[in-house]
Amino acid sequence: MSDNPMPKLDPVETDQPQTRTAGHGVFIPLLLITLASLGWTVFQTTELIRERNNLNQSHEDQVTPLAQSQKVRVAADSLAAKMQTLADQGDANAQLVINELHQRGITINTKASTPTPP
Repeated sequence: MSDNPMPKLDPVETDQPQTRTAGHGVFIPLLLITLASLGWTVFQTTELIRERNNLNQSHEDQVTPLAQSQKVRVAADSLAAKMQTLADQGDANAQLVINELHQRGITINTKASTPTPP
């Protein structure tokens, strides 16, 4: 063996850029995109289900007050219709109340039925 050390080799410079070969190809990016899409879909589905449940609960919470307000409305319409009947028969106090209601823009229809809410 000789005492001469081996000459160091300099990297060869070329005009072409060096390309790096990917070991996995497009599998990893497609996997990440698929997992992200799946995660987003699961998140949105969960949020929509929670929102639907909240809306259903809000609707259920409004059923009782709505029924109570309907009863009050029917009672008020009945009272107004009876007051109008008394005013038509000549009762002075009923005529005074009906005139005040007309001045405030409230009309009374004795023959109309109260519509039920949806």
